[in-house]
Parts: sequence; structure tokens; C-alpha cells
Amino acid sequence: MSQLSLVFDRMRHSKLRLAIWPIRSYELGKFLPMAILMLFILLTNNLVRNIKDGIVVTHIGTEVLSYIKLWGEMPMGVLFVILYTKLCNIMTTEQVFRIIVSAFLVFFSLFAFVIYPNQELFHPDPQIVDYYIGLFPHFKWFIKMWGQWSLVLYYILGELWTVIVFFLFFWQLANKVTKTDEAKRFYIFFGIFGQTNLLISGTVIVYLTSSDNVLSSMLFTHGSNSVIVLKSMTILVMICGMLSLLIHRFVEVRYIQTMKNITYKNERTDILKLNLKQSAHMVFTSRYLALICILMVSYSTAINLIEGLWMSRARALYPDTTSFMSYQGNVLYWTGISTFIFIFIGNNVIKWFGWFWGAVLTPAMFFIVGNLFFISVLTEDYVHYLLPFLTNIAPLSFVVFMGSFQNVLGKGVKYSLFDATKEMVYIPLDKEMKVKGKAAVDVLGAKLGKSAGALVQMISFTLFPMCHHEDIAGFLMVVFVAVCVLWIVGVYLLNKDYHNLLKSS
Repeated sequence: MSQLSLVFDRMRHSKLRLAIWPIRSYELGKFLPMAILMLFILLTNNLVRNIKDGIVVTHIGTEVLSYIKLWGEMPMGVLFVILYTKLCNIMTTEQVFRIIVSAFLVFFSLFAFVIYPNQELFHPDPQIVDYYIGLFPHFKWFIKMWGQWSLVLYYILGELWTVIVFFLFFWQLANKVTKTDEAKRFYIFFGIFGQTNLLISGTVIVYLTSSDNVLSSMLFTHGSNSVIVLKSMTILVMICGMLSLLIHRFVEVRYIQTMKNITYKNERTDILKLNLKQSAHMVFTSRYLALICILMVSYSTAINLIEGLWMSRARALYPDTTSFMSYQGNVLYWTGISTFIFIFIGNNVIKWFGWFWGAVLTPAMFFIVGNLFFISVLTEDYVHYLLPFLTNIAPLSFVVFMGSFQNVLGKGVKYSLFDATKEMVYIPLDKEMKVKGKAAVDVLGAKLGKSAGALVQMISFTLFPMCHHEDIAGFLMVVFVAVCVLWIVGVYLLNKDYHNLLKSS
């Protein structure tokens, strides 16, 4: 009887352990390298994101973001798909990863140590820029982009790092080495390691932008405060980027070449002879890929509709570059806390209720917290009347807090649930659909979404040069609600196709 009781006790402990930590011990050799790779890619991403947002918002303005996304990110995204397709036809995706990541790191270092500290040598005279703005006021933001072209280019490449290196390359590698059964347990828990970057990057950014920062002053004795902060953060970016390259190479050798008996020097069995036209045709003729694209476009559009307005109010409260970066660092830190909470919630939601409920939580959360933020902006002048208990808080501070609140919760559920559930739907696809179809959906889908949200704002700022984000908040809210509804419908339709594909595979 005691032995039977011991067996049941072990079974209960085993089930409890699997519920809390479903990764088996013999799987750690595959799980840990991928999780650590995700950590360094995302740590690089958030350091670069903080830099690009800080320098562009405080040096140029939030209104220019919609122009950059539409006229900068979108064309660069298209060019990347062309380049990526060509490279994949002559080399492996792992080799393409090394080339593209190295190119990113070279530019980031050149910007921090050469271009930004010597802007007067690389940018046109500010008086000439102002002269052309006076002549052509409706092209004001295009002229400002030209006047600060290096900052704009940094912003574009910073945005593309997320889409190309994380969404495309990391998840492509994960889908290649992970089985469907493993993915159900691995993908959510990749976030436990990967999303610790939010806590790390947030803490590092707050420290490097603080007045008592000893480390930066020891490394760099010359230059303005923003230049010193930029150089310090770029050193960390380079370290994280190099570690990403090394870990990626380790996974390639251990699990792709060795375990699958593929030797790329002699064989090219993983190269897919599919040109750009064929790739585009595959996406546009596939209902399944089109539905995934709807999810990508909806997320990118929704976040873009909120981002400019939120940063505009944050800039009003934190006008200095370093103080704005410090604020963003605090937001990153709390986003990390939120992400960890949703990781554990999301793992059990997907496990007990299925893929649909895990996927639909992201648009539902965006809908709720996004609308709360829009309402706070629209009622900013009446906050003390509507919420009399906030008499000791400035209306602007309350609005910025609501912007932080929507970002922390929205990004937290996105990083933990949206990314994992989106990647799960690629696994049942065949090899060509996984590689080329994923490239088109992830890169172009994200860029189309940002471009759609940017177009709405760009038209307003072009027709009315003196207009700001606060002036079009009501219109942005209406579009935001429509996008969230479309997003939820897309999740519902994709859920049916995903389960049908799983049954047939």
C-alpha cells in the first residue's frame, strides 16, 4: 500500500512539474541554446529601439514617424525580400543570417562612433533645411527627414532588425529544429529566457541615462551626454550581436548539420529554388498564409496608430533625449514584468483551452487598453472633472501613464502569446511555405501594417502641416477599433484552418 501511495505521489509531482516546467531534461540541449539566442537577439532589439525612438522623437518629432514607416520602412522591407530571396537561392539561410546580422552591426557602430557625434559633417545646414520648409510647408516632414537622414536610416534599420532577425531568422530556425509536439511546450517558454531582455535592457537603459552613471564616464570623457549614452549602449549592442552569431552557428552545427546529416559545403538540399514572383504568388493564392498576414497587418497597424500619439505626449513630458530614453527604459522594465505574468497565464490558456483562446487574447487586450488610452487623450483637459481623486496629478502625467499602461499590457501579451501562437501555425506547412512564405508574410505583413497606420497619419500631417497627433486622436481611435475587430475575425478564421491542417498532416 505504501509503495502504491509512493507511485501516485510521484505521478502527482510529475504532473505538477510538467505544468510549471514542461521541458524535459533530455530536451534542454536543444531548448537552452534557442532560448539564449532569443534573449540576445531581443536584447539587441530593445537597446536599438530605445536609441532610435529617443533620437528621432526628440531631434525631429513624433509626426515624422508615419513618414518614415511609409516611405522608409516599406521600401526597405520590399528590397530585403528581394535580397533575401536571391541570397537563399545561392546559399543557406544560416549563411544569409550571418551576412545580414553583420551588416546591421557594422552600421550601428558607424552611426554611434562616427556619424552621430559629427552630424554637422554629414547633414545639410539647418538653415537650408528651414528655408526649404518655408518654401514648401506641405512637404515639411519630408524635408526634415532629408535634413536628419542618418537618424532616419538608423530608425529604419532598427525597425527592420525586429522583423528580419527576430520574426524571420529566429523563428525560421526554431521551426526548422523544433517538432510540433515540442513547439507546444517550447515556444511559450522560450519567452521565459528571451523576454528577460526587457528587465535587463530596461535596467541597463535607466542606469546608463542616469546622472550618477559611472561606467559611461569612465569609458568616454568627451562628447555630450546623449553621445556618451549612445556609445555606451552601442557597445552592448555589439556584444549581444556577436553572441547571437556564435550561438546561431552552434545550433546550426549541432542540430542542422550533425543531427540531420546535412553538410552545406557539399550539399545544398535546403536551398529552395523559388524566385520572388513565385513567393508572392504562393502567399496571395494561399488562404492560410493570407490569414496569418491579416494577423500581422492588424497588429502592426494597431500598434502604429497608438505609438505616435503616445510618444507625442511622452515627449511633451520628457523633452530631453536622455530623459526620454530613461522613461522608455522604465517602460521596458515593466513590460518585462507583464510579459512574464502572461507567459505563465498563456501557457495554461493554450494547454487547457486551445490555440484560439491563446491567440485571441492579444487583440482583446489591445482593444481594451488601447481604447482606455485614446479616451484619456481625448479627455485630457477634463481629467480633474471626470476623475476628481487625481487632483494632485497633472493631466499630462496621467495621459502618459495611461500610454505606458497600454504599452506594458499590450506588449506583454504580444511578446508572450501573439509571437508564440503565430509561429505555431507555420509548423504544419511544407518546407517552401515555411521559408519563403514566412519571409513574405513576416516582412511584408509587418511593413504593410505599419504603412497602413502611417498612411492615415501622413495624409493628415501633409494636408495640415501644423497638425499634431493630439488633433487627430478621435479619428485614430475609430480606425483602431475597426482594426482590432478585423484582427479578432482573422484569428477565428485561422483557427479553423490551422486545426484542419493539423488533422491532415
